[in-house]
Amino acid sequence: MKNQDFFPSHWLRVLLLLCLFFPQVSLGMLQEVVVNVEESSLQDLFMRLEGQCRHTFVYDAGLGDLKLSFRYKGEFDEMLEQLAGKYELEYIQKGKQIFVRKGAPKIQQDPMVLSGTVKDSSGEALIGAAVVVEGTPHGAITGLDGSYRIKRIPYYEDLKIRVSYIGYEDLRLSLPWKSGAMQKDFVLNSSDQQLEEVVIRATKERNTDASARATEQLSPMVLNVVSAASIELSPDLNVADVMQRVSGVSLEQSNAGVGSYAIVRGMPKRYSYTLVNGVKIPSPDNMNRFVPLDMFPSELLDRIEVTKALTPEMEGDAVGGAMDLLMKNAPDDMMLKLNFSLGAPTLFMEGGQPFLQYDQHLTDRTAPHYRLGEGGEATMQDFTTANLVPRPQHNVMDYNLGLSVGNRFFNQRLGVVVAGNVQSMHRGADTEFYNIGFADYVENQMTLNTYQHRQYSSKQLRGGLHAKLDYVFSHRHKLSMYNAYIFEREDQVRETEKFRMWDGVYDPITNSGTAEIVSRIRTTEQNIINSTLQGEHEMTSWWNMDWSAVYSLATRARPDQLVFTRNAAYVNGVPKQVRVEDFGAQYRQWEDNDDQDYSLYWNNNLSLMSSLSLKLGGMYRDKNRSNHYIRYNFKPTNDETREDQDWAYDEVDWTITNPKGGFTNPLNYDASEKILGYYAQWEWEQDEWQVVGGARMEHTNQGYELRHPRYGEEPTANQEYADFLPSLHLRYQLSERANLRGSYFRSVIRPGYFEIVPYDIGSEISDSEFNERGNPDLKRTIADNFDLRYEIFPGLRDNLFLGVFYKRIQDPIENGIVVEENTGRTFLQPDNFGTAVNYGFEVDFTKYFNLFGIKANYTFTESSITTSKIRYQREDATDDSSPIVPVQVDQSRPLQGQSKHIGNISLLFKEPKSGIDMQLANVFTGKRIDQLMAYYEKDYWQKAMWQMDFSMEKHFDFGLTVFVKARNLLDTHRVHYINQSITEHQEKYHGQGKTGDHMIVRDDRYGRNFLIGLKYNL
Repeated sequence: MKNQDFFPSHWLRVLLLLCLFFPQVSLGMLQEVVVNVEESSLQDLFMRLEGQCRHTFVYDAGLGDLKLSFRYKGEFDEMLEQLAGKYELEYIQKGKQIFVRKGAPKIQQDPMVLSGTVKDSSGEALIGAAVVVEGTPHGAITGLDGSYRIKRIPYYEDLKIRVSYIGYEDLRLSLPWKSGAMQKDFVLNSSDQQLEEVVIRATKERNTDASARATEQLSPMVLNVVSAASIELSPDLNVADVMQRVSGVSLEQSNAGVGSYAIVRGMPKRYSYTLVNGVKIPSPDNMNRFVPLDMFPSELLDRIEVTKALTPEMEGDAVGGAMDLLMKNAPDDMMLKLNFSLGAPTLFMEGGQPFLQYDQHLTDRTAPHYRLGEGGEATMQDFTTANLVPRPQHNVMDYNLGLSVGNRFFNQRLGVVVAGNVQSMHRGADTEFYNIGFADYVENQMTLNTYQHRQYSSKQLRGGLHAKLDYVFSHRHKLSMYNAYIFEREDQVRETEKFRMWDGVYDPITNSGTAEIVSRIRTTEQNIINSTLQGEHEMTSWWNMDWSAVYSLATRARPDQLVFTRNAAYVNGVPKQVRVEDFGAQYRQWEDNDDQDYSLYWNNNLSLMSSLSLKLGGMYRDKNRSNHYIRYNFKPTNDETREDQDWAYDEVDWTITNPKGGFTNPLNYDASEKILGYYAQWEWEQDEWQVVGGARMEHTNQGYELRHPRYGEEPTANQEYADFLPSLHLRYQLSERANLRGSYFRSVIRPGYFEIVPYDIGSEISDSEFNERGNPDLKRTIADNFDLRYEIFPGLRDNLFLGVFYKRIQDPIENGIVVEENTGRTFLQPDNFGTAVNYGFEVDFTKYFNLFGIKANYTFTESSITTSKIRYQREDATDDSSPIVPVQVDQSRPLQGQSKHIGNISLLFKEPKSGIDMQLANVFTGKRIDQLMAYYEKDYWQKAMWQMDFSMEKHFDFGLTVFVKARNLLDTHRVHYINQSITEHQEKYHGQGKTGDHMIVRDDRYGRNFLIGLKYNL
């Protein structure tokens, strides 16, 4: 039976207690007093106060006899104000002593309210700066926007103000007291020491929100920036989750609910690319060239820059955008950051779904074919079985560990930073899945053929290590060396109960009927290695040059992937009779691939005059990919039926039906791609105008070679072409804080290696669950892109963006249906489909108040593409007895993955005085086509989703931070449907709605995830 929704109340109580605990910790840092005296003396009151706090009172003996009645509970400094005002007293604080005397009767005046901002010399707001009235208990801490407010300041002859912030010189000044409000802004200067030997080194803080806003404001193109400060506070642990906070970006999720790929402005994942420190990296994906973003721990980043309009100096293969992951740089001073957290997913807690885990360390990484040599025949002794028996667990724990160390040496010439992170996460899904078939071919009406209850258990171990060294020879020459290793391993078990519905035996009320039990066990290992040597040189006063030499290697392996099938008779949801399937559906396969890149970049920046500069450069990349695949099929020799008990894989006696292995498959191939690109880019700045324009040329030579070609297959093929890619970007400065910008650029999208190989794979191993076929004749896509955006920056961290975009896409690559003429078989195949359009508008808004902030964005997108689908009809439309045949028809639809509505809203709270930070982050993704189907108007749509996440931090003065992160608080499901209404009979099936509702084909529930941990910053 399907597991019931499970969210233990004790976890909810723990979360609520944590929310209450942090404020209590902060209040403990303030002095709270309780006073309740009736007809007592002032001396008695002071003695009671000294028992509650660390202060002592000094006063005249006669004043101590003053009779009073006074009640108060609250902060100590406010109590002093009320006491002094009620009994006409004056007091002054010196250290821990408070001197009190009788004051002269005061003319009734409103107290003073002092407010303003604290910034540094560059105009950046300082969060957490202290503004105090010396010798008094009055003061305030600046908030998110650098503002402060000191209320209820009583009369003083002279206000001595001190403003202080770590790393800056204290500011002291006197102000005259005045009744009512006074506005005063302060600017602090850095307390940097002068070096004996001066090395001119241009540095900027890239990890702050203010730096992110400044980059967006000054950039010549349309750009969105996410700073490390925002990433650190967010509930996100990897780059993919961070990306969904960017305007116009949504995520494509895996079966375990993990977002891996970004969909930018409704453009499918193939239409964007990923950079690390400005250079492109290869993908470990076995079929595609796009990089899975969830591999990258967010902790390694200084910032993320999403460029939505390309300039000529950038590689031209993006339509949606280019995502640049800028890693940590060496700091100016010693830096040490350490964090550790523990957590748990609620999906696998006691009483819920069991987590199935197997010992992947026992897996043979190499298939028997490669160990035995050419022509060798494998026996069962060449295969392990203990690694393919999963064990159920509950209450599994997650952890996250990170360390960053950096400093500069030799008079600031040598910078070193090393950062590492490792995460172990348990993710999964409780899934209801329906296979559909035709109820009426001629009317194009589908029915529910099989019901599957799937349970996914996915253990993900990911992490990375990156090191960067830079050496400043002089103000004219600098070298840097960057090395990174990013890894991810996913151990996944998918258990499926697949009930036949077409034979009329299945009872959805009791879950009784004939079914298959299918276990799929697979380990996926992905690695990215990158090594980049870069130089920056000032050749003359008017010529700057930089270069990069890059080596990258991306690998992916799935060793010993198992599919194990049994037949079962279910009664009341329990398999009563179980027998191992002996006709196909029993196999183990090995897959691996590697993608190796050698790249060179060279850029020259020439200052022709004060307002005009010219940039010339180019790049060359030599990319090679190897793909390997082999499959072994098995058959059981024991055919007995078990009663009330399932089979384990190592309990079956197996024979191998293809002992040499099936490797004569087009999935065994070598591919290559050579790209030569060069550009000319000019930039003109005059008064309020900034104009950047130019063109880029890219020459491409792409091809493949099959290692074991089958009859009729082309063993080798290649295609060569050149693309001219012009662009123009305008920015007009309407005021000091406002811009109007417009952009045009042309870009090219090349086919993936795998798509041009003439592969042919069955539905049992394809991700689409349909037969798939490659297309060696696939052409590249050309896109013309237009942007217009109005920007205003009211504050250093505030922004408002209003933008529109339009994209015209020639020969877009999408999956369409192909009907084989001689056999009638149907395939999904990538092809070029005419011209598509994509257009919409974006709103991006950030506003910080004193203690509160709000970040919000919304993107509306429309797109249209026409592709071929299959529809059945009578061979002779006038003869109802003529045979029904499949025909290809055109269907217009949105692009795959494009949501009409995408929105983010994050509510922020930051209280520097108590060290409390909170964020409530919400993401809305409108309905979209998640999976393209072969049949006319039967694509799988994903319902609109709202996901809510929460994070909270408590900072202590000595560098320690305690934090909590909570994901998917609403336990949001991912639901797929087709645009067809269900019947009265179908509404009784699991997960279906009422008669007339859309037909549900999939419902994934992921549960909630919690982390609690510590961070330490030196």
